[in-house]
Amino acid sequence: MAEHLLATTFRSHKRFALSKFFQAVNDTTRLNIMEVKERVIYQRSDGKGMEIDVIAQSSCGRVVLVEVKKTQAKTGLPLIEDFQEKFEVYKQQFPEQKILPAFLSLGGFTKDALQKCQTYGIGWAEKILHY
Repeated sequence: MAEHLLATTFRSHKRFALSKFFQAVNDTTRLNIMEVKERVIYQRSDGKGMEIDVIAQSSCGRVVLVEVKKTQAKTGLPLIEDFQEKFEVYKQQFPEQKILPAFLSLGGFTKDALQKCQTYGIGWAEKILHY
């Protein structure tokens, strides 16, 4: 349900900076959202299936990839590293797009996970704001 709420919020606020929803975002230029998809499935070159919870495409060619975790437990380092792999595989498949990664964890983040988000340039949030 959280993925759907976030996707609906992106659709209804078509022009916004990603920093309105996520902290530690490197690119603060306003987006003009043209299309939002939920639960997008794709494959690595070895055939392993991967899924991105929310993909929002802007008219300027930038694409927001969001991983959503709806657990009460804090998101730890392994989940951030898994998302980083998904982000890198997506980036290899669509090299012409500028990717903006973000992670929504309703249960919060461990300290190590937040540090890894900063290292990888992943925006993060613990709740959906502005819906």
